[in-house]
Amino acid sequence: MTRRRRNTLKQQLQTELAEEAQKADSSPTLCTPTKQYQHFIPRFILRRFQAGPVKSTTERRAEFRRTGVDPEYVYYYDIATGSLDIRPIGKVYGVTNVYQDVRNTNNINELEGKLAELERQAASIIMDLHKALPQGTFTLNRRSLELLRKFLFIMHYRNVSYSGTYFQADHPENAGARQWIEAFMKAKGIQSPVEIWLHFLRYYLDTSHSDIMRHAAELVEKYGEEGLQKMMLESQIPPDLEHFPAYNYHIHANSYFFSIWETTEGEEFIITHNAFGLWEGLGGGCPGLHRIFVVSPRVAIVLRHVISRPEWKGYMKPGVFVSSLLNVNAVPATPIYASGEHGTHINHVNFESPMSLARYRSSQEGGSDSFVFKITKLSQPQTLEFNSVVLVNVTKTGSLTFLSRESMLRTARAFRSLSVNFHASELLVPLITQLTSMMEAEASALRPPLQSSAAVLDQDVDPLTLVDGVLYVLLMQVCTGSKQFETAYDRAYIVFRIMEKRKSTSFAEEISREVEKAFKACKDSGDDMPIGEDVSFAPLLSSIPNESSSQLFQFMIPCMSRLGAVMSDGEGVLEELQDEVIVVSFLARASSSPAVWHALSCISPEAPEILSRLFKNNTPTDKFVRNVARIMYKRASSSNFCSGFHMAYSLRGICGMAGPTTNPISQSYYQLTASMIQCLGRTMLGSLPEPYSSQPRERLKARLLYEIPEEQSKLIFSNMNMILQKSLPGYEPSPGGDTISQTVRKWIDEMAIVGCLAWLGKHRRNCLDFILEGFSPGLSFKLFEEEEATRSI
Repeated sequence: MTRRRRNTLKQQLQTELAEEAQKADSSPTLCTPTKQYQHFIPRFILRRFQAGPVKSTTERRAEFRRTGVDPEYVYYYDIATGSLDIRPIGKVYGVTNVYQDVRNTNNINELEGKLAELERQAASIIMDLHKALPQGTFTLNRRSLELLRKFLFIMHYRNVSYSGTYFQADHPENAGARQWIEAFMKAKGIQSPVEIWLHFLRYYLDTSHSDIMRHAAELVEKYGEEGLQKMMLESQIPPDLEHFPAYNYHIHANSYFFSIWETTEGEEFIITHNAFGLWEGLGGGCPGLHRIFVVSPRVAIVLRHVISRPEWKGYMKPGVFVSSLLNVNAVPATPIYASGEHGTHINHVNFESPMSLARYRSSQEGGSDSFVFKITKLSQPQTLEFNSVVLVNVTKTGSLTFLSRESMLRTARAFRSLSVNFHASELLVPLITQLTSMMEAEASALRPPLQSSAAVLDQDVDPLTLVDGVLYVLLMQVCTGSKQFETAYDRAYIVFRIMEKRKSTSFAEEISREVEKAFKACKDSGDDMPIGEDVSFAPLLSSIPNESSSQLFQFMIPCMSRLGAVMSDGEGVLEELQDEVIVVSFLARASSSPAVWHALSCISPEAPEILSRLFKNNTPTDKFVRNVARIMYKRASSSNFCSGFHMAYSLRGICGMAGPTTNPISQSYYQLTASMIQCLGRTMLGSLPEPYSSQPRERLKARLLYEIPEEQSKLIFSNMNMILQKSLPGYEPSPGGDTISQTVRKWIDEMAIVGCLAWLGKHRRNCLDFILEGFSPGLSFKLFEEEEATRSI
């Protein structure tokens, strides 16, 4: 009995695997009709999006015999017509006779049969992948991984949109290969780009992954990677290179590491006509940081370029990657070598030689290696961002398929709510309307008497949907002009407040990313001196006059760009609004950080006056500054400061680094400091003599000393005043006096000199060294912490 039970379980498992594999298109025979609908997205993937219960192969065949109707359906949104309906899987995401090879008179559909066999094998692996999701990891041996890589490459290559252009000799993207294409077609008697496309589809299908990689390795060994790239760029591909397309396969296999992404609970991936093999992102200015393959509503296989591997990130400059998916922490697989990491066969491999690697990987020993993949679980915002990447690439003649209407509606609304996607999302408006109507109709049918539709919808509603709805309505009103605001600032402030009060959305996260870039740049450039971070010193005004609003954005938008934020420069109404919301969000955050507010206020002489209009007069900092100024004036004669420099340093911390202000002392300090920095730090940079012009400019960790003797303090102020009188137009140092106003004016000059020296020490050290060289040559002391005393300060 026990033995029979084990056989039964084994048979059940084999039957289950066979049914999943048979979900790939069946291999045609010699009797196959000349007209055949051939899928470019495999059936076994479409079945995972099936509307209604999934039936086994036996059930489907029985129902088809009984009704004559294909029993498998998916939701299908036709973008061209704006219609949503349910269509048979056998009639979507395919083209009639696209893989027929008329040159093969024995079986013109032979390639479709070979594709079906590849799909059958890939379906088995992907079924195992779904079973492994609860474990969080998935292990593949080398041959299975190679087969899956081959499947993904061919799925990208086979896309019908490439068939007529992939080898079109006069296509602009094929300029480097034109001579080779024409020579190859002539040598093989091929008459059209489609025929050569089919020729190499056959090559990829008939040739194992190992053999394709060996063919590519031969090319690399002979010509080198740089040589092959030069061939393509300069149209110098030798006509006799029959296996040159193996190099494209080699790039796809060697340049990307394989990762598995799983949706968050309650969300789903979607699939479109062009999403299988879609590229996304830039790396060093080159497209294709990611290759996306959605294999089910729950799983996507993403190929990420090797330059983004974790161990290489430290060598990459900031901003080298541009992608919506960088916040997904995908990691490469962990290899498990059959003979151990340092086994004999591994030690004999020359990892610098493509041929040596290809031989090892195709060997019996290499085939026994395995790879453990960590399945990357996405958050809800990451899942919505992933779907946004898919949606932003749909075309007016494309299509879209999803599993559940609720998830699709949430995804479409999230995509629509981002102003940067607003025009692209116009293609989804009919879909949003139809899904909303369908769901409201169902809710109405289920509603108990006297219960409102709003109450039904509120019973189980995603807060993110409501937030996106609020933003969506507001953005629509802005776009159509149905809602008017007194000023651009007032409009941006309203959007900012909605984002601030609600749960995080994709729109808010996009704003937040750009704000974070500018905030970090300001913070890194400022002093370490301020305290009280993330304290609300003074709230932004909800409304400012139109003139102030215009001046604010004219000043801040270019400023944000210089600080590293990506601004759209107002290409449309919504893009303009997005820039303005980024500015307001940044100012709100900066106003809670004294260090950032100080750096921003000193960024330009115009900044203090423009920024002060964002707050009510007499902020808490204003009162503090006035009180301290009075106290210090009264106690100046009995001061505890060791020098005037020490006092100026301390006053600067109070008047300039205690948060947003509107008082004249702080405003004058900011303006004068910005003018000094602009004069000495920026205008002098291009006129520095050697050796200063070739010396390093930045020492970001430099920290100004403040407890220096009075003699040295006087030397610094007198010399700096002389330099500024000659260099800064209109500058006349205040001599001070007996009255508080005379004393304060001198304080402001000295505070600004301290601020300028602190900035120069961090960002223009070569300029500062040149300036200080003119001081008394016999005097030696330190001006910055953790530095040796210098001969000339």
